[in-house]
Amino acid sequence: MAGGELTSLGTGPPRNPTSASGAVTMDRAEIRRIAQHTFADQQSDEESWYRSAVSFHEGANVLGQHIDSIRRGMLVFLANAAASIELLLKAIIVAEGGIAPRTHELLGLARDAGVAFSNNQEATLDWLSEILKWSGRYPVPNNEKAWDHYFDNVQERHIVREREGNVGITRANPETFPSVKNCEKLWDLANRKWSEIQLNKLQTKIKTTADPSLRSG
Repeated sequence: MAGGELTSLGTGPPRNPTSASGAVTMDRAEIRRIAQHTFADQQSDEESWYRSAVSFHEGANVLGQHIDSIRRGMLVFLANAAASIELLLKAIIVAEGGIAPRTHELLGLARDAGVAFSNNQEATLDWLSEILKWSGRYPVPNNEKAWDHYFDNVQERHIVREREGNVGITRANPETFPSVKNCEKLWDLANRKWSEIQLNKLQTKIKTTADPSLRSG
């Protein structure tokens, strides 16, 4: 192997120039094409999207069990949980023949994936979108407007304010706050949609195998 190129000893006309030794060389792009590992291949590979989703989900599960022993553990958990749900929704979109949109807006991804969440769950997704966009990674967003929106609109939706006599009480809304439990419910609902798609594909494959006349084309 010379200069990072793979030497091919196969027959037939070379697709690339020969090396100093006379052997046919193959560039890296051609290697990726043959190995079906091009950008286009990965972009349309539903299993690749799903494997990434599962990896982040498994990571979130581990982190969720050790939140109190990690500095800013809840935020670290949420960053992984949010990423897992984003990847899962994009896996569903790709599995249905679409292209994963370049966005962190989970509500839009859920609509594109055809996953129906409750109003409370949509509020949770709204917060997780902010986690993905900036608050799960950076101390501040790109501008003050996004900062104000996060605290005045997004986070405020998850706060319950009550009074007991002269005492004001502020607490997180247990129905919408992105707790470990609520995040797992989001994952389960989307993963059920993924499983349904895979089951339908398997059933279709079995039918077309049994009856070749059902094959398209």
